[in-house]
Amino acid sequence: MQMFLHMAIHLITGGTILLLFLNKRLSLTKDYIITIFLGSIIAITPDITKYFGDILLHSLATVPLIGAAYGWIIYKTLNVRFFWAWISTMATLFIGHLLIDFLGNGINLFYPFTNQEQNFAILGSNNELIISALLAIATAITFIYKKVKPLATVLLVLAASFVVSLGISNAIISYSLQQSYSYNDPQYIIVYPDNTPFHWNYYVRIDELTIISGKGSCFTVTK
Repeated sequence: MQMFLHMAIHLITGGTILLLFLNKRLSLTKDYIITIFLGSIIAITPDITKYFGDILLHSLATVPLIGAAYGWIIYKTLNVRFFWAWISTMATLFIGHLLIDFLGNGINLFYPFTNQEQNFAILGSNNELIISALLAIATAITFIYKKVKPLATVLLVLAASFVVSLGISNAIISYSLQQSYSYNDPQYIIVYPDNTPFHWNYYVRIDELTIISGKGSCFTVTK
């Protein structure tokens, strides 16, 4: 289930972002369908090579190249200026995949220059479900009315605000833990989502033999 939700948020976010970028340049229903479909495909492209053990497509370095390839397809298929198609594709790839992975299970953004993984874990399964639902409804409204209606805008703002709020909650709890255990000079502190939105689990590693675990809720640490 968790893997399905993670794939779904990539697909839905990709379709939504590309539709937002190209919406004013579309007119026919088939063009909207093609745009949503291409956005979804663009967003899952980095995972194609991942199944063969290669993470190169998850790197920021490959975003312009992937963007150019799909930009050319959009230019030929939807008659959108190549430069705008390229920008739209790169935004779709970055937000629809790289950003989601960064906020979820982690990503090697600067590969192959470094193998260090970047991660700011705030997107648990239920959080992804909420975001996917908001984006899916916003996309459906835009598709039906062929324009970004006020309700769709509200849903998009709610989705963005939800993500920002999760990040703030995670950051405050991480800071609180750093302050609480600063005298122990912990090796690392990990705060990651629980099943309920704005609820967190955490690990504080003091040394090789001492690991402190607990939970947090909203902006408060609980033991």
